[in-house]
Amino acid sequence: MLSIRAATIAAFTGFAAIPAPVLAQTGSSPPAAPAPSPTTVVLPPVTVSAARGSDLEKLDVSTTVLSRQQIQAMPETGVDQIVNKIPGVWAFTVPTGQLHPTGQPFSIRGFGSSTTINTLVMVDGVPINDPYFRTIDWSVVSKDSIDRIEVIRGGGATSLWGNMAMGGVVNIITRQPSRTGASLDANYGSYDTLNTDASGSIVFNDRLKAGLEYSHQQSAGYNLTPAQYRNANLVSTASKADNVSFSTFLTPNDNLSLFAKAYYHQAYEDGLVWSLAHNQWSSYRLLLGGSYKLDEKSAINFSAWAGGGVFGTTNASSGSYTLNNINALNQFVSQTETAPNNNQGGSVFYQLDTEHIKDVKIGVDFRRIQVTDNINLFASATAAPSAFINRGEHLLEGIFAQGTWRLTSIPLDITVGLRGDFYQATSASQFIANSGTTNTIPDSSAASFDPRIGFKYYVTDELVLRGAAYRNFSSPGLNQMYRSFAAGTSFTTTNPNLQPMTNVGEEIGFDFNWKKVSLSATFFNNDLENFIDFVKVCNTNAACAAPFIAAAGLGAAFTTVNQYNNVGNANFRGFEIIASWQVLPELRLNADFTQTTARLTSTNFPAIAFTGVQLGQVPDWMLNIGAEWHPIPDLALNINLKSFPAYWNDTGHTQLNDGATLVDLGASYKVRKGVEVYGIVQNLFNTQYLAQGFSLTSFQGSTVNASSIPTLGMPLTVVGGLRASF
Repeated sequence: MLSIRAATIAAFTGFAAIPAPVLAQTGSSPPAAPAPSPTTVVLPPVTVSAARGSDLEKLDVSTTVLSRQQIQAMPETGVDQIVNKIPGVWAFTVPTGQLHPTGQPFSIRGFGSSTTINTLVMVDGVPINDPYFRTIDWSVVSKDSIDRIEVIRGGGATSLWGNMAMGGVVNIITRQPSRTGASLDANYGSYDTLNTDASGSIVFNDRLKAGLEYSHQQSAGYNLTPAQYRNANLVSTASKADNVSFSTFLTPNDNLSLFAKAYYHQAYEDGLVWSLAHNQWSSYRLLLGGSYKLDEKSAINFSAWAGGGVFGTTNASSGSYTLNNINALNQFVSQTETAPNNNQGGSVFYQLDTEHIKDVKIGVDFRRIQVTDNINLFASATAAPSAFINRGEHLLEGIFAQGTWRLTSIPLDITVGLRGDFYQATSASQFIANSGTTNTIPDSSAASFDPRIGFKYYVTDELVLRGAAYRNFSSPGLNQMYRSFAAGTSFTTTNPNLQPMTNVGEEIGFDFNWKKVSLSATFFNNDLENFIDFVKVCNTNAACAAPFIAAAGLGAAFTTVNQYNNVGNANFRGFEIIASWQVLPELRLNADFTQTTARLTSTNFPAIAFTGVQLGQVPDWMLNIGAEWHPIPDLALNINLKSFPAYWNDTGHTQLNDGATLVDLGASYKVRKGVEVYGIVQNLFNTQYLAQGFSLTSFQGSTVNASSIPTLGMPLTVVGGLRASF
């Protein structure tokens, strides 16, 4: 049970207290909780963490928890770069502020790309996957605001979270006020990068606490285009982001706890590759929740949130460009787009512990997403101007139950979960300005029954075997169904007939903890049906494209048609090995290796979809090595190495991205109590590599198609900063 202090802190943030060891893995049989002292007031748990209240290290699947102390010590500044060091996780190695909002792939175990992201990312239990594109703007949360990061790899979390959790769940939990005071974190470094985070909190009494935080991030950015391929209009990408959050917690009595959090975020990019290109992204949300304790063993947990925002972009193009600064001034604005959204969601569940059935959860959850997409396409040498207004709404509801049966005769836990998911696509339409017509898009719906079963067998105090099998589903995204636009001679059309993807997965592994060494290994296999990918249904074929472009009121110059489709079935399999060793009290080593094979096994589009080849945005393997050393108590030194091979940018294998081995260094020194200075070096050896390579079908001699301008990975970056608390 939680003491009054720990419980109020946990309830304030909306999350149960969860242990956070270094890259925490499941281990030996959990110790019995100590009985509360006579003076302890026990409060109900508030549980909307990645496991909705379960300790991640007790689950039967592969998990990781990064504590605040670990996150602060890591030699990376951006949250995307921190998450990218977690085993099995893949994010782009270009900072989030230098990527187009619609082009930020993220995946766990291969479930995700720039076109089909199937990993659920949350801040305080609220999804931050963009409601329209599903991509993640990582600048929505600052490094200093984080209390911990919880990760569940694989589909073992889907019985609790449902849609989009195929690859796993990442929950970023913001820190809670524990005292009346203030803190400041500020750093400055390469490319005029400045990050500041200021926060204050007030503890009125044991029943009421409140906190306010503001963060600002800005950078002049580096030039994403390699020097030999630049012209005068290919510039550095500047960015800035601002976040404001307010939190409060109220405990009216010993059985009821309530919390509220409000967030506002705004990000801006200036000169994304082309000097005329700009992007902006804003969002807001309000989270309310709490818990009511029915008795010593049961509680009702509830939460609800509402949010919205606007995605806006100004895209630039040149049609094509050549080397040696020829056609340097051939630049124009090709498109402007504004996509406002609003979304709401929530959950209610009953939690119970009995003598033999532990961690029982029975509940319901829901989410509603509504988007309007306004696209204006400007005239070019090959196309007349046009405009589209795309609208749509998705509704998602789920009912779930899960519990763990602890056998008494043998040291075995068996977890069974049942989930029903219900999905509706409705209120969709497309207005085409060229023809002045509005096309009503038919409604669709689907339902999915998704069970799971898992086990943990405690062989010894040091060795635990675990395994799980599960079924899950992921609905198509709104942009995949409804977004329609044109560029150059290509037209992307809607596909309201997209079906949800379904997956059946299995994993088995072990966790070994002996003295100061821990070792974990997991093998996973997933068979996915109705895989969604972005394909060319007409490739420079005027006859094929004619029906599509006629319906859109476009001219005959458009000969290529793109569309999201259920292209077939896919298999995702591989293994993870995660190890740590406390060599000395002052020295800790960590390492992990992940191998992932992600391939289409069958296809409905044999002429354009590829079977038996690695899917786009999935490296074959990843290696992370890290060390933390305290040569003296107040000095901490850290090193992280991430290595990965060349990998394909797309499933059609037309664009190859470079592999790289990147080394980051960090150092921090406590000047005195409450004051710490630190330094960070990322990409220590200034490794030059293409995070996004050439399109192999369009790179000929000295001419490169504008849609395949190569992108450099993050170069050597040096940052120095100060943390202080008052």
